[in-house]
Amino acid sequence: MSPFVWLSLLNAIDICRAISGIVWNASNQTFVPLFSIGSFSRAKDRFSNRFRSIEYHNFRKEVLVVSYYQEGRSKESNIVNFVDNDTRITGVCGDIWTTLADYLNFTLVPIKLENKNFGNELENGTFDGLLGLIQQNQSQIIPRAGAFASRLNLVEYTVPLWTIRYHLYVLPEWKHDEIWMIHLFSMELWYCVFVSLLALSLAGYAYEKISTITAREPIRCNLQDHIIYTIAIASSQGFVPPEVHKKSRIIYICTSMFSWIILIAFSSHAIYLMMNRKYVLPFAGLKDLIQTTKYDVIAFNGSMVHQDFENLASRYYKHVRDFQRVSFAPAARDLYEKVCFSKKHKYAAFEAADRHNAIGRRICPRLVPSWESYFETWISAAIKKGFPYKRSFDVGILKMIEFGLIDALKARWLNWQQESNREAPFQSIDISQVYLIFGIWMVGISVSFFLLFVENLLMLIRIRSSKRNVKRRLPPFSYQNKSVEA
Repeated sequence: MSPFVWLSLLNAIDICRAISGIVWNASNQTFVPLFSIGSFSRAKDRFSNRFRSIEYHNFRKEVLVVSYYQEGRSKESNIVNFVDNDTRITGVCGDIWTTLADYLNFTLVPIKLENKNFGNELENGTFDGLLGLIQQNQSQIIPRAGAFASRLNLVEYTVPLWTIRYHLYVLPEWKHDEIWMIHLFSMELWYCVFVSLLALSLAGYAYEKISTITAREPIRCNLQDHIIYTIAIASSQGFVPPEVHKKSRIIYICTSMFSWIILIAFSSHAIYLMMNRKYVLPFAGLKDLIQTTKYDVIAFNGSMVHQDFENLASRYYKHVRDFQRVSFAPAARDLYEKVCFSKKHKYAAFEAADRHNAIGRRICPRLVPSWESYFETWISAAIKKGFPYKRSFDVGILKMIEFGLIDALKARWLNWQQESNREAPFQSIDISQVYLIFGIWMVGISVSFFLLFVENLLMLIRIRSSKRNVKRRLPPFSYQNKSVEA
């Protein structure tokens, strides 16, 4: 739901009043606007003034407490960052509420929670963490919270700031395309090349057949020979008999030109595709990770979806050891350092998209999100339930969205680009990049030896059969015939 839909809901009561705002005037025998009558008009003005006083309330430097925890180190926390001895907050959410404090004229007092915990429900029905401070009336505002219906009995949510999804972030496995020679052209283009060569072969065969019929000469080559000759000319290999080449010279010139164009197009992208690497994700989602890989999952202990994530992961457990494959880190730096720099185990980080953009990309910019996403929701601020002037916050945030301040803060704190001056090291070509070339060469040699063996075998069979036929035709030889003749 966009902020403009929220604004429409806020003004729904005015729309209803406008639709039903007519009444029957008995003296004039007609319908007149409801608020043209003085008593109704004065009631409307009183209601509107009271409503506007809530929307545009002047807090007169009233103290409001905002509570959160430090997302990371002071230079890494781009969501909520405590500065000036924890007396002021910055970051994308911190700057939003600092701007609202100036606009609505209230004093913002931050409380830094040392225990990085958003809040879990305990057995006695109470909450710990940030939600516990709200429940104990020690705080009125949580600057960043996911809008979940299960917490509406404790907090209310402001106008949404942006939407998030949770992903599994992992170091990708970079691999070369082992069959890059095939992927260099699309399958449609390969089909067109083969069909074009076949068409040229048919044209050469038809041209020779027509010319031999006209000259009343026997056909020297069949269709199979023309296909072999066309492939030989296209690949600049083999030999075409001169008498065949003279009769189909135009066809073979077109074949040579066509093969050179294909060769130029192939060579222009061959080096790039041979050296290019693409990353491959080792899994598609959480279920695939737990059931088919040896990766472990690590999540932030103070996450907004801590309990929901535990329930989701438990659905995919098959063995007892799977319960130990999901762990939680007390801080964002611990989470990303395990994922990026651990050598004993392979980890995947379960993290929200905005937290990864604000913190994770600075610590480990090489992480890639999984295809599947989880717990899509709005990010807004959580206000203590029953706070009378929440609509003032909504109107202030809507004005910031209207003037583009929210987008500017997101571009400053979240959508930053990391600059790297390191040049990529030179990579030598290894056997995995060119083994297909050697494979084609070996297949060609094997086929050649096989054909040589078959031809020699057939030749031996023909020689033996011809000798047998000669012996059968010769008359029988005997010594008696020689003596009689003598």
